Amino acid sequence: MSFGSMFRELCCSAFAKKTAEDMAEQYGGEIGKNLIGGNNELANSLLGALTGKQQLSIQNVASMVQSSGGEQLVEHAETKGLDPALLNGVMGMLKGGGGGGDAGDGGGGGFDMGSVIKLIGGLTNRDGGGGGGGADGFMQLLQGFAGGSGGEGTNTGNIVQILLGLAKSYFNVKGKSNPAIQDWDAAGAGQNKSDDNFLNWALSVIRDLVFPGKKPKEIIQAGGDDDIDTGADSGKKKDDGDVKGWFDGHPEIGKMQKDVFDDIFDTTDDDKTDEDDPAPVIPTPSDFQENCSCLDNASILFLNCNLLLEYRKNWRFLFSTLSHARSLDEMMSKICYKGPTLIIAKDTEGNMFGAHASTSWCDTEGGWVGNGECFIFSIQPKMAIFHSTGKDENFQMLSSDSLAMGGQPGNFGLELNSDLTTGSSSGSIETFHTIRLSSGSTFEIDHVEVWGLGPEPDERTERANAQPRQPNLKTRGGDVDMLDLESQIM
Repeated sequence: MSFGSMFRELCCSAFAKKTAEDMAEQYGGEIGKNLIGGNNELANSLLGALTGKQQLSIQNVASMVQSSGGEQLVEHAETKGLDPALLNGVMGMLKGGGGGGDAGDGGGGGFDMGSVIKLIGGLTNRDGGGGGGGADGFMQLLQGFAGGSGGEGTNTGNIVQILLGLAKSYFNVKGKSNPAIQDWDAAGAGQNKSDDNFLNWALSVIRDLVFPGKKPKEIIQAGGDDDIDTGADSGKKKDDGDVKGWFDGHPEIGKMQKDVFDDIFDTTDDDKTDEDDPAPVIPTPSDFQENCSCLDNASILFLNCNLLLEYRKNWRFLFSTLSHARSLDEMMSKICYKGPTLIIAKDTEGNMFGAHASTSWCDTEGGWVGNGECFIFSIQPKMAIFHSTGKDENFQMLSSDSLAMGGQPGNFGLELNSDLTTGSSSGSIETFHTIRLSSGSTFEIDHVEVWGLGPEPDERTERANAQPRQPNLKTRGGDVDMLDLESQIM
């Protein structure tokens, strides 16, 4: 049994509680003991924080907080790569933003031991779903960032700032040890770094909190993203219950929170590694060539967290105009019968967009393949996912002349032409709730890349399963399959 598991077994015993009280008294004075003695929630937070390797235990954190008013902890976190926004949140928590108490009352240390306990427990607990940090820790960060003010809701600007801090800190902190992030740096993300895209990601995540019940197409076309305040202490206030519910609907936030602060406090479980996560925040790229991708870290985070869980662990490099001949024939030879894929295109104006194809590509012979799991997406200038409307099944079409998703000939949601130099996009289609992805109805292509998702499938099986749906247009003289026609119009 691991140390963490054994400690949990003791959680409900009087011995465990007495141990917590003694530790709190040793490092936080009599007030620290009192905080634990009458508060089972704090005791459980302490015990939960003591899982893992324990190389940086609560004693070490308490010592850092005690030393120079917490400056030693700040220096440690900065060295690890914690973003300033999160540093402000942590220090706000320690100064009483999340814990209360007078910093001068601790006879054995002169700091708020309750805040230390809630800091570690809240930020590294697994109560957020999917193995992530908890909503309570996120709320404490928000309260600390705001200087301890609370009780009247949370400014949307502060939520955006903490989201930015978490995303930047995740790549700063985990990038030093996570092989997947290091591989993506080599594949191109390192040279494509963009702070602006982290803001795009944060806005895409907070959209359903600010505009509940509305689809991204409606929000973007009405200019809603531009109306979201992103500065500290700005924007409309959201009820704490709404924020917690929204947090629970985005487990990637809790995962990043836990991973970042597990690294800062060194509370990672002994037997857990990044490779053990079946649905990680960042996928591992395979078979890639150096600098083959136009994606940056924020884009990879955005795309991966919008895929089915089974596709989030591994992406297989299939094609890039930076690595292969620029032609649709060349791309077809690399992507057909390779399972679900992501296609990313960048036009010469800097707009970046693409599509997720849920089934293997093949020559559809004028018909369509794919299902309702397909979607179109935008990365620049806005990050958004545009899902199926359910009105038709025109998901994936491919021939030697063009690759298209959604819509119909002459009016596709996204189309790439045969030489991969031009394309088209329409926001007026039945297949997806999409906007026009480019500034005009046609665009010039700067770059295209394709990634296969999940394990590589058996090509013979994929060929056998490829059955394009042909449009049934023979309606004169009664020559019509009514079931097929019904499936196309429903």
